[in-house]
Amino acid sequence: MTSTGSMEALAGLPPLDLVIQGEARLAAHCLSSLGCWYYLHPNQGHSCILMQLQKSDPIFNTGVDVIRPVLNLEPKYKVTMLTKEKLTRGPKTSPAIKGLLWFMDGSRTAEGTGAGDYEQSADRRLSISLGKHATDSLSG
Repeated sequence: MTSTGSMEALAGLPPLDLVIQGEARLAAHCLSSLGCWYYLHPNQGHSCILMQLQKSDPIFNTGVDVIRPVLNLEPKYKVTMLTKEKLTRGPKTSPAIKGLLWFMDGSRTAEGTGAGDYEQSADRRLSISLGKHATDSLSG
């Protein structure tokens, strides 16, 4: 049997126990910087990780300028799916659309099946060949 330390040395990897300690110290420092670290028992268990880190180097006792991330999950866009009939009824009856208007289409020919997207105002196009063996589910 080969020891873990020997295998780590042969593979050029740092010792696993030092990697784990480093990650634990980093997590403790990050949580402390965000104000999410609580000392229930400062000299026991996980609480002692930060205490040891702060004793090892005074830089870890200084304040940190950190902004807590805030997630805003409200969409900044609205997707409206229109059928071909709604778009082609005429200019007076088509809905007012602000922003980008994408057209999607699919087709099947003797050469194969394909799909495409087109955005008129920015002149953006995307065409994808789906090969000869794809089915054409767009032609109902």
